[in-house]
Order: sequence, then structure tokens, then C-alpha cells
Amino acid sequence: MSFFAKHAGVSKPHLFCEPAAVGVEPSKRFDYIIAGGGTAGCVLASRLTEDPNVSVLVIEAGESDQKQLMSKIPAGWGNLWKTPAEWDFETVPQEHANGRALYQPRGKMLGGCSAINAACYQHCSPSDYDNWEAMGAQGWGYNSLKPYFRKAELFTPHPDHAIDGQHRGAEGPWQTSYPPSNELTSAFLKAGTAIGIPHNPDLNVETNTTGITRFQCHVDSQGQRSSTSSAYIPSSVASRPNLSILTGTTCTRLLFSSSSSTEEPTCIGVEVAQTRDGPRWIVGAKKEVLLCLGAFGTPQLLLASGVGDKEELEKVGVKSTVQLEGVGKGLRDHVLSTCVWKAKKGSSLQFLTNPVATLPALARWLWDGKGALSTNLAEGGAFLRSDAIPGQESTIAKGSTNASGPTSPDLEVILAPLYYVHHGLEKPPSADDFLTLAPTVLRPYSRGQVTISSGSTFDKPVIDPKYFSDERDLTVLLEGVKLARRIARSAPLSGFLLESVTPPNLDTLDDVEILAHIRATADTIYHPMSTAAIGAREDGGVIDSELKVHGVHGLRVCDASVFPDSVSGHPVAAVVAVAEKFADMLKGQV
Repeated sequence: MSFFAKHAGVSKPHLFCEPAAVGVEPSKRFDYIIAGGGTAGCVLASRLTEDPNVSVLVIEAGESDQKQLMSKIPAGWGNLWKTPAEWDFETVPQEHANGRALYQPRGKMLGGCSAINAACYQHCSPSDYDNWEAMGAQGWGYNSLKPYFRKAELFTPHPDHAIDGQHRGAEGPWQTSYPPSNELTSAFLKAGTAIGIPHNPDLNVETNTTGITRFQCHVDSQGQRSSTSSAYIPSSVASRPNLSILTGTTCTRLLFSSSSSTEEPTCIGVEVAQTRDGPRWIVGAKKEVLLCLGAFGTPQLLLASGVGDKEELEKVGVKSTVQLEGVGKGLRDHVLSTCVWKAKKGSSLQFLTNPVATLPALARWLWDGKGALSTNLAEGGAFLRSDAIPGQESTIAKGSTNASGPTSPDLEVILAPLYYVHHGLEKPPSADDFLTLAPTVLRPYSRGQVTISSGSTFDKPVIDPKYFSDERDLTVLLEGVKLARRIARSAPLSGFLLESVTPPNLDTLDDVEILAHIRATADTIYHPMSTAAIGAREDGGVIDSELKVHGVHGLRVCDASVFPDSVSGHPVAAVVAVAEKFADMLKGQV
């Protein structure tokens, strides 16, 4: 294994920046500054520097993911929670989720969330993107993005999963594959088909995005996570003389040229720092600054720089630069509830939560990249419409879901063959084996927001997803819990499972009791989006179809915050496809 591979980035601002001073514009300049070396930022850095005449500086608050063994191990991602490799965000207390403030982990390292997620690779429904275009995001429909899913991907076929390779990328840098599966996952797939859910061997075929499946993952052929950092910035790219990567450094504000009150300002660079009270440095952009800080970080930096709603900014002492009311608004997030059963001894991956018991699996993975640690843990999922669940009389009227199209899902039931409640941070009730099924809202009605409490980006953003503020999301999860219960009751999965533990006695609960359980266990599945969305300024949009921030020259955004609406699945592939297309736009190839 090459997990000791050379990592990219240095943590020395003086190499690329100059000390900040009042009234001084930066003299050290790059063609493009990429604020945030996460999922999208790494793609852009790699593609833009393919032209040796284009200089790029990436600024990343974290360090390289190549320093993080638990990022490289596909099953290791839960071990990164509450560490310096993630931001440790949380929401404000959620009124409709028992007043709980909910943990919101986000990747804080090169590769961003692609280096810390469950590695599920999913294009999502074509109608999701066509819906974007119908909302005004010209050029971002599915047919426009389809070539970029393939451009990014290098798919490794698996003899146990016969799929049509013509739909998959074979020459891209980002590796995808089928990791091994636990026997509970195989039983889950068979139980789902037994109750009428069609088996779908490949969710990434555009004509069929529903059904029950074993996830494909961004895991390489050697059993190691393929983050956008490892895929797009290997040592051969990191060593390009026109690419500079500054790690351990936070963007504190955007720099704007002085202009008259009647002119739109131009973003000319960024100010950075490594600590809250440490020295400030500045660096300039000859062409543009590209914000790739994610659905929480991008609106935070915009707001801290005075780009947002003037009245809200004044309340926290930030001077308004550009009146742009939509910044931070429209937050969508996929919210789940967890259902857990005890399982037969030795049938699950519960032993991976015990460091001593995991040692043989770790030795195996270090030796050849195989074994239990080469799974992504979130191994299987069922994607359905909540108004048309096979064999289930839904409380949701036909055709009244929030799905993006007539054959697109709005509900997922995801499987993990171990105890996974509250991000795996809650200890299981006993030393048994467990199985978790987590119903998830894919097309939420509820809309939240991201705001700030001060002008310092060293303070955490104020995150309010407003989960279940629209009760229709609760109804979708109610149907999802009932479906999870039916799958668990069905053979062959039922032969592996004992009693339910979260919640106890699930088989006997009525709707009111299930809804109480949902409110008590609701959590994010780590998919926030749409907080700097493409759209008309007068409609609350933050950027136009060229990803340019309204009212500012020289400033664009590329991350999940630009999505006009939610995608109906795991969004990392969508972020990469958007970044691939955006890179071509910047290069004048679209």
C-alpha cells in the first residue's frame, strides 16, 4: 500500500502571500485563487493547471488527507469524527427534533468531504438536473453534465456485479468500484426484492435510478479511498510549478477593489490567517477568486466579507459591501432516522468498533487493501418514491411527492451492518452484533439557512436546517420506517435479526410512536446544499449560470452550495461533475 505517499501542500503563508496592511492591495498574485481545497477545489486546481501558463493557489484550512490513515481506509471514516480532520459544526437547537442541537461533520482537509464521507458514488436522477435548468440554471441540465460524470470516472468492473460498462467512465482520475459486502447486505438486497422492490444493479444508468442496490463507491482497485485530493492532485500534479497549495490556513475575508458607490466591486484577492489572533496575510487574483468552501463555508465567507443581506450583516457588526439577500438561504439537507436490530453473533461488522478486535483487519488492509476495512460500511440502499412503495399503503397521495420527476425517488433506506446511531458516537446497548437501517428524506420540503454570529471566520457559522419545519418530511420518514420494518421482517434478512433495539419493539409501534422516534433520532446524512444557489437575484439566487456572484466582478462559486435544489441521492459525484464542467467553462471549452 502507498498510504505514505507524498502529501501536497505547505503551511507557510509567507511563501505565497504578503502581510496585510490598511489600504494596501496585494502585489503577490495568481491567476486563480481557490478558496477551499475540498471536493470541488481539488478538481478545479488539477484541471486549471493543465495549462502551464495558468497559475493557481489553493487555500485549505486543514491539512492533506494523505496524512490521515482513517481517510484512506474506506471503513475508517467514522473514526475522523471529532478530530482536526473535520469542522465539528453543529446546528442551532432544532424545534421539531426535540430541541436538539445536531452534529454536522464536514471535511477539513484536502479532498474535503470526499475524504471523509461514506464514499457512495451515485449520479442521482437526470430529472434532478433538468429541474435545475427549469429553475433557471441554464446549461446545468442532465445532458450538459452527463459527459462530465464520465470524464471524471475510472470504473473498475467486478465479476459479481455485471453492469453495462458503456455507461461508465474508463479514463478519468477518480476511481470507482464495488467494495466487498457483508452477508447482511446480501440478505438485505434479497429481502427487499422479496417484498417487491426491484433489484437495480447500477443506479448510475440514467433510465433507472430507483430500486435496491449495493452501492458503488469511490474506492480504488487497491482497496483505498479515492478522494478528489488523491485522484486529482497526486504527486505528479502537486509538483506542477504553476500550482501552489497552502494548507493549515483560513480565508478570513475577500478583498475588493475600491470603487464608487455606483459601481459593482471587483474581488481582487483574499485575506488569510492561521489562527484567530495571528497575523493576517493577503494574496491577489489576476483573474478570479473561486469559492469552494462548501454549503456552510462558502456563505460564511461571503457574509463575513459583507456580501449578503445588509440588515442581517449590520446586526453582527459587518459592513455591507454587496446587498445580496439570498446568501445562506435555501439550505436543503437530507435528514435520516435510524432503526437498529440485534443480529446473529458474528454476522455483522460490529467488531470494527473495537480497536483491539479490528487489529487483524487493519493488518490485512495494510498488507493488500482487502478484508473488512475495505468496505465503505454504508453498503446498500433502497431508493423509492414514498407514494408508491411496493406492497405498502402509503399515507402520501399518488403524485404528491417532492420528487424531481415521475420516476425519481424521494426516499432512501440505507443499510450499515453495525450499530450506527447519532453518527456512530452513541455506544451500543450491549456487546452484540447489530444492523442499522436508516430511512432518509432525499427531496426535503423544509428550508433552512446559514448565517454568522460575527465577522470572524474562526467563529463557527450559525447553521439552522429547520428540520421538519415542513411536516411533509416527517411523513416521508414515517413511510421509510415502515418500509425498513418490512424489509427487516422479510427473509432471508429476518433469519439474521433478533429484536429491535432502536426503537425497542418497533414491530408494535403505531404511527404516533414512530413519529416520536423519528424526532428523537433525526440526524443529517451529511448532504447540505443550495446556500449560494444558481438563480436570478430577484428570486433569491446568489450566482448566475456561469457561477458568478451577483453584484461582484471576479468572484465565482463551485461546490454543493450552488445547487438550485436537492439531488435525490448522495451528492459527491454531482459536485465533481459540476466542477469538471466549470473547469471547462473557465478554460473556454464550453
